[in-house]
Amino acid sequence: MMLADCGQDFVTDPNLLALACEDAEVFGDWAMPDYRRIAAELGRTPESTVFSIEDSDYGSGGWASFIEIRLACRGAEPEIRDGYQVTRYASVVICRIAPLAALMKVVEAGVALDGKGSFSNLPVADDLVSAVPWDTRQRIPEILANYGYQILAPEIGRLRLPDGLGVDTLLTSKDEKDCYIGHHVFDAWFHWMD
Repeated sequence: MMLADCGQDFVTDPNLLALACEDAEVFGDWAMPDYRRIAAELGRTPESTVFSIEDSDYGSGGWASFIEIRLACRGAEPEIRDGYQVTRYASVVICRIAPLAALMKVVEAGVALDGKGSFSNLPVADDLVSAVPWDTRQRIPEILANYGYQILAPEIGRLRLPDGLGVDTLLTSKDEKDCYIGHHVFDAWFHWMD
């Protein structure tokens, strides 16, 4: 299928969701832009700085259908808590298989002061938001649009996949019966497995 043939409505198209669940080529006429350039632009906004970029396997050798660009509020200092340096961040998650991005709520990541551990959150459908709270000038959506991305609306991302569709993922909501099968539109486009 060609992106030019389906426009903005591809996100919930059952045939395209099936391809996305299989990590198959969805659009023959689309190639992912250089995510490092996108991250650099996001980091130059007045309100945000790039905290980190998760671009491959989250350290486990797995594969993600997305790149996670973690943004901290410019000027915010990490805090020291319980032996960790803790940073609050929001994520811009960009899909590798389609021109789709998602905005995730503010969460925390920490690195142990002794260097022997860390924690962070993987993006899940429950964490979708419509805007990054400190992006008051709405530069993030503008930058993503300049690269051809549309932003997944939270209410669309939380929709259930059509019957018979699911995707192996470790990014599912905690209330699912089997936490290794993604059942939301978000999971079809944004999934990760070891």
